[in-house]
Amino acid sequence: MPRVKIATFNIEWLAAVFGGKWASWDPPIIPASFPGATLGDIALEPIADVHALCRRVAGVISGLDAQIIGLQEAPPLRAQMELFVAQFLGGEYVVHHSNARWQSISALVHRSIADRVTAWQPDLPGPGAAWSNIPYYPWGGIAAADREEHALYRHPLLLSFTPEAGKELRVMVLHTKSKFSRLKTLAQWEARERGAILDALTTRAKLAAEIRRVREFLDRQLSADGAPRSFIVMGDLNDGPFAELLEREFLIRNIIDDLVGSLLHPDLHLRHAMTPETLRTATTTRFADPLQGGAIVEELIDHILVSPAIWQKRGDFRVRANSCRVEAAVYDAHNDDTGPQRRRELRPSDHKPVSVVLNY
Repeated sequence: MPRVKIATFNIEWLAAVFGGKWASWDPPIIPASFPGATLGDIALEPIADVHALCRRVAGVISGLDAQIIGLQEAPPLRAQMELFVAQFLGGEYVVHHSNARWQSISALVHRSIADRVTAWQPDLPGPGAAWSNIPYYPWGGIAAADREEHALYRHPLLLSFTPEAGKELRVMVLHTKSKFSRLKTLAQWEARERGAILDALTTRAKLAAEIRRVREFLDRQLSADGAPRSFIVMGDLNDGPFAELLEREFLIRNIIDDLVGSLLHPDLHLRHAMTPETLRTATTTRFADPLQGGAIVEELIDHILVSPAIWQKRGDFRVRANSCRVEAAVYDAHNDDTGPQRRRELRPSDHKPVSVVLNY
């Protein structure tokens, strides 16, 4: 039976590989080192050997042996990603790219299927309006004047894979807004520092607004034409099963639950591609949670979700049994960031990739 392997991988600020440059980047150059840079509140640490880091990232990508790989935190420009592919991946992939940002969304499609994969944009509303003008209220605001509008900084990247006539798989690569806010320490919470806490809650309101717009788009896609549509949503969704402090204290919903849809609409409800057994222990990233006194938290925030046509087995694509997993072994083979040093050049990324195999 024919198969396609699909993966998602956050490659951690690959803009640094290009000197932290965008408008002033001189193609085709990947510098040998990176002195570090500050982008707003983000500090990109120095990288002594950029090319060695590139080989780590490329080693993971090659090791996945996937035909479609969604990338988050890709460099701003398609030309930069194409140069990376040419120089470190032997030119084996065609690059698709979303809107240019410091952290962009890209997809690598292996040349063996590249002629059967196209990028597309939602038709209603148009590409510009689809991911902008999303209403939300800052936490505590209820007046009409309090209503604000939000836009997805990184537009979802949409691909269509048509292996043969009459069979189509649509793929959305998504990277939602992070939860970073002015609430950075447990001391701020314990002191109930009002401004910082309201900022953190408003950040979550923006994240919920993004998911609401994506969910509205998915509802239209999955209910179109009256026929089951095979659809995958994957990427770094910046949320997982771990209920952190603000979610517990303020009864804020997990955004993954909002994204998958209502159980009362089974023909629109997404499911995780992992089996329950795998989901119980899967993690893709680890970090020091400031709201738990710096305790190290391991969490699954990189996901692959499948539409009813796939999980109900009414469409042309099926998840191969037990195939969705965190690619820990592939990642570990190229990772030397195993001690307290936490140096960027020693690791391929701060996320591990996730993959799934679909039969069709």
